[in-house]
Amino acid sequence: MIVLRAIGAFFAKIWRWIRETAWVQPLLIVGIIFGVMFSIKPIYNAIKDAKAKASSAETYYRQFQVSLAGGDESQASKLTNQIYESMEAQENKIDSSFGLGNKFFLMYVAEDCDKCNSAKGGFEYFEENFSSIYSKDNEEPFHLVTIFTDEVMTDGSDSDETAFVQYLHKHVDFFEKVGGSIWDSPYHVNGGISDSDIEAIQEADEENFLTPTIMLVDFSESRADDAMGVSDVFVGVEEVGSSGNSDANKAEFIYQAWTHQGKFERN
Repeated sequence: MIVLRAIGAFFAKIWRWIRETAWVQPLLIVGIIFGVMFSIKPIYNAIKDAKAKASSAETYYRQFQVSLAGGDESQASKLTNQIYESMEAQENKIDSSFGLGNKFFLMYVAEDCDKCNSAKGGFEYFEENFSSIYSKDNEEPFHLVTIFTDEVMTDGSDSDETAFVQYLHKHVDFFEKVGGSIWDSPYHVNGGISDSDIEAIQEADEENFLTPTIMLVDFSESRADDAMGVSDVFVGVEEVGSSGNSDANKAEFIYQAWTHQGKFERN
């Protein structure tokens, strides 16, 4: 009997607590409802931001990045050396490990760069829609490689210079050669790139180096009777045509650069 009374007293206490605190339950329910309502927007914004990040220009260009990490031994430095040596020899000496073939765009980009953001749609459209066109013409498949001018090193270097400034100083010969080669290029002759932009490239001038600076590196057979190497340079992507689709018009400009047509056509 004592045990039964103890059990009964226990449940009686629980019932009294429920009865006396019943007013709390609606408040808890209301609190939960408001909590869910107020959390919807932050969750939505987080998803929206994640999607924006996934489709951002930086994310796109990172796919093709060669890093400045490692100084002289960095992927960016090795590739630049090999392009220069290939231009000197007039023969493609670029290591196959880069997977670039005989023709590719070398693009200098930065995270905070409006023209880089604008160019991204054109490159995406070109990559996705123009491949069938140039493959039919037996052209080289599309390749893009990027170097981020604002890449931050975390290797403990005590240099006051950024990784890109160090890179520029190490490859003065390359930029002098590229700058010298494009003075007579059709794109410059046709007003596509200014003298000051060419000078900034030629002098490897970190104060005036523009992003995106885009170089078409061409060692394909179509260049056999012309100088092989960096055949054209442009800063930013123009719109060509009147399709009503901005990205398609930018892709047309990139296609003209790739195939040496329009402003890039050689007589």
